[in-house]
Amino acid sequence: MSAAAFLYAFQQNLFKYVGPLLIGVGTASCLLNLLVFTQSTLRKNPCTIYLITVNSVNLMFLYFIPLPTIFSSGYGVDLTGNNLVLCRFQFYMGFLLANWESSCLILASIDRTLVTSSNALTRKRSSRRLAITSIICVGLFWAIFHVHALVYSQIIQYAPGYSVCYFTPGAYSTFITYYGLSISGVIPPLFMFILGCWTVKNIRKVCHITQHSRSTHSVVVVVGRPRILESKDRQLIRMLLVEIVTYILCKTPITIILIYREVTRYVEKNAERNLIEQYVFLLITFVFYIENSIGCYTNILVSKTFRVELKRMLSNVREMCVVNR
Repeated sequence: MSAAAFLYAFQQNLFKYVGPLLIGVGTASCLLNLLVFTQSTLRKNPCTIYLITVNSVNLMFLYFIPLPTIFSSGYGVDLTGNNLVLCRFQFYMGFLLANWESSCLILASIDRTLVTSSNALTRKRSSRRLAITSIICVGLFWAIFHVHALVYSQIIQYAPGYSVCYFTPGAYSTFITYYGLSISGVIPPLFMFILGCWTVKNIRKVCHITQHSRSTHSVVVVVGRPRILESKDRQLIRMLLVEIVTYILCKTPITIILIYREVTRYVEKNAERNLIEQYVFLLITFVFYIENSIGCYTNILVSKTFRVELKRMLSNVREMCVVNR
């Protein structure tokens, strides 16, 4: 068996058997996160508002982007190859949801940087009103900015009976390549990394000037006044940092592949090498989808507050089921 044939069989089985499992696991993860974050004890926090949006976007993303890919790569059912409306809508939603998610993670990182600042005026900038306004403005911006995908995506026929939904060849395809490398690939992880390090630096500064700690909060003296860094804020920071690490690990490989494609664009390749690169790209795409599906499970591992709220919520649901019986 050649390398291309092996990779084809592997990626086909991956999407066919593991793909539906990823959708199910991801759906459960997003729904559980939404149920926990919308509890009265958490939903008033600005960071929680960003995380609610991230999980709502992830839930839509799973059904607009990975699901059609699973049908086409795993079952040979191409939903967009013969329907121009679905073709353009899928690309539009892919751009919109992917960039909205990364923007909300960046905004949440900015919020945690503000909250952990030693300057009282800076901390006051973190508010629910600012969070809601920022989410709406960013969503509208990406919705308008990506209208081009509704115009320049098209169905390209490579052979009789074989057509693919893709970008218009030429200048637009080049633009999408560099756009994916910069706006979607390099810039969001870079911003998240810088803001994450900044937040950790602020936390270490807070810990350095801590006078005494309690089980639920820490009292810190700043400009002569006690500042309370609640346990809930520390837990949200921990969940957000893990979310950022997961995002970087799952999204970076596809950026590397895009860079490789651009570097080797004018290199002459044989048919088998082209097939291998295509199948490797599909495998990396599967890794790309993992980050949107595991948020709840990483939160369970790193956050006691999340585990307590999830357990309490599930207990309430069980009691309601018992009462209804």
